[in-house]
Amino acid sequence: MYQHYGQPGSEPDEERPGHAVAILSKQASVPGIHIVDVNTDYQRLWGGSREEWLGAVPIVVEQEAANQKIVAQLGDEINANANGGFEGISGREVSRRHDGSRRHIEWRITAMGPRYNSATTLVLTQCDVTEQVEKESQLKRLATTDMLTGLVNRSQFDALLKSEVNRQHRYARPLSLIMLDLDYFKQINDSHGHDVGDQVLKSIAGLLKRNLRKADYCARWGGEEFMLLAPETSLEQAVRLADKIRGAIKHTDFPIQGSVTASFGVVEVHSQESVKSVMKRVDNALYLAKEKGRDRVSTGGLLTPVKQA
Repeated sequence: MYQHYGQPGSEPDEERPGHAVAILSKQASVPGIHIVDVNTDYQRLWGGSREEWLGAVPIVVEQEAANQKIVAQLGDEINANANGGFEGISGREVSRRHDGSRRHIEWRITAMGPRYNSATTLVLTQCDVTEQVEKESQLKRLATTDMLTGLVNRSQFDALLKSEVNRQHRYARPLSLIMLDLDYFKQINDSHGHDVGDQVLKSIAGLLKRNLRKADYCARWGGEEFMLLAPETSLEQAVRLADKIRGAIKHTDFPIQGSVTASFGVVEVHSQESVKSVMKRVDNALYLAKEKGRDRVSTGGLLTPVKQA
C-alpha cells in the first residue's frame, strides 16, 4: 500500500492532508478507470477508508459532472497514445465549501511505467493549496490596497492609470480623471484628533464607492487626496459625476465633525497624451478649484468651473 509519511515533528493524526496519492488502472478489457490503491492523505482529503476506495472511480475534482469529464478525457488520451506517448494531465480545482469558503486543490495524473498486458497504471497526486492561495491573495491585497480606507493605493492606481491611458491611445475612447482634496482637513485633525480624521477618510471612501460605477477606479492618493478614473467617460460627464460627489460629501453629516467639503479637478485624457501630462493637468485643475474658493469642480479652464450650493 502506498502511504504518506509526514515531515519530522508532524502529528500522526493531523487533519490537514499533505499530498494525496491514488494509484489508478486503465485496462483494455474493463471499461473506465479505477483505483487500485490510495494513501492515507487521499483518505483524509476525500473521506472513506482504503477498502472503500479500491475499485472505485477516482475523485479528481469535487464536482461530479466535471470529474466525469476529466476521467473520460483521461481515458481518451490514454487510448490515443497506446504506444506509450501519454505524458499526463493536470489542473487546479476551485470548489465552494458548505460554509461559503473556497477550496483550491492542484492535481496531476501521470503514467507509472509502460503499458503491461494492455493495462496502464497511473498516479494521481493532489495537494490542497488553499492556504497558499489565500496567503498569496492576502499579500496581493496588502500590496495594492490602502489599509485605512480599503481603496486602491497609489502604487496600484499608477499601474491602472497607465493601462487605461494606453487603452485610450489604442482605441480612442473617452477617459477622464478626477482628483479631489478634502477642504481644511488639517483643521479636522487639529480640532478633533487623528482618530476622527481617519473616520472621515473612511466615510469618504465609502461614499465614493457608492457613487461610482463598477468600471470606475477609486484610490486614496495620499493624505486627504483621492483619485477617480472613469473609462468611457467624457469631460462633461466626468464634471457631472464630480459635482454629484461634491454635493454628496457636502450634505453628509459626519460624526463629531459635522459638515465636510471637497474641491475637485477634472480632465479628459487627450489623444496620445502622456500620463505625466494628464497628472499635471488634473493637479492644476484641482489647484484652481482651491484658489477660487474650494467646494467646487474645476477643469482648469476648459469648462466653466462648477459650484453649487
